[in-house]
Amino acid sequence: MSSEPDIHGTSVVLLGDFNPKIFQPSWFGAQGLIRPTEAETAEVKIIHPDVVEFSLEWVQVQVTRERFSADTRQDAFFEVLRDLVLGTFDLLSHTPVRRMGINVQMHFRMPSEDAWHSFGHKIAPKDLWTELLDNPGLANLTMQGGRPDEYDGHIQVQVQPSRQLSPHGIHLAVNDDYMLKGKDSTTGSKGMMEVLQNSWVQSLERSRSIINTLMER
Repeated sequence: MSSEPDIHGTSVVLLGDFNPKIFQPSWFGAQGLIRPTEAETAEVKIIHPDVVEFSLEWVQVQVTRERFSADTRQDAFFEVLRDLVLGTFDLLSHTPVRRMGINVQMHFRMPSEDAWHSFGHKIAPKDLWTELLDNPGLANLTMQGGRPDEYDGHIQVQVQPSRQLSPHGIHLAVNDDYMLKGKDSTTGSKGMMEVLQNSWVQSLERSRSIINTLMER
């Protein structure tokens, strides 16, 4: 089975203490984080003291008082996404960031209904469930494991039918979760940005390997 996804997205999600109104397109443009023309033509959904949300052609940004998210579905901009986050919190280095998710999601269109069902049977065998439910099928499976490195956090894998490639699509997502404790979690963003800088390549490679392994089984 081909392991090339029809949709491939990557996001960086940060949990901490944010001032949403800072994160407007005009601010990103003034700081040289995006081009002036991008700042002027950004599609703004909301600007409010509690939430800011806007999108450019290549990235969607949403910020609340506790959560920052930047997401792209264009392969060519994965590294640019990382640099946008690094540049943002280099300027906002006093912003506390306690937790980070480097997230990868892929959607695959299965070649047939039989292949779609077969994948679900392999991921979630139905032997037990046929005794309990009529015509059981995979709706949402989440598996979580510990980190393979020195950081706190976990790696979570989610499998479910794809809403974007209906009727025979599969959506697989990996949340590579990093946590900071103690002083590093309250004094600013520097510690977590170092994690992002040092772990980015390995994180994406690990997530892609997990997804490709599942698709090739």
